[in-house]
Amino acid sequence: MLSKLIKHEFRATSRIMWPVFLGMLALKFGAEHSVGTDLDPCAIDATYENMENNGISRDKYEVMIGNIIDDKAVQDKVGANILAPVLVELTPVIVNQLKPGGIYITSGIIDDKEETVKEAVAKAGLELIDVTYQGEWVCVTARKRN
Repeated sequence: MLSKLIKHEFRATSRIMWPVFLGMLALKFGAEHSVGTDLDPCAIDATYENMENNGISRDKYEVMIGNIIDDKAVQDKVGANILAPVLVELTPVIVNQLKPGGIYITSGIIDDKEETVKEAVAKAGLELIDVTYQGEWVCVTARKRN
């Protein structure tokens, strides 16, 4: 899904160091800049190390301790790799941080929670645009209506 949607900037949030991976993928797929937030302080050093190991310079990304809920910037794309119960609570907040037409990519969803996340996306007023599967894991992608 990232390779289809990345154009300029990508913002990722997680509780388990996924900004490292998602931000790196976004940059490899053509994003000009990536911003990642994580609650784990180890994520900062892990990000620097992984980006360097993959030939990505520090001027291409930012990573910080925190969470997207505290970030008031409005984004084109937001990715959240967090368990479904957290996504249900996070989705109504994310809507306010997406530009009209912005893309919300959720992952970390075990298959039996797919409908729960899709319902949260719909309730937040987002348009479901894609659902992808990898084994028992699900990725739900939605767009903020204009």
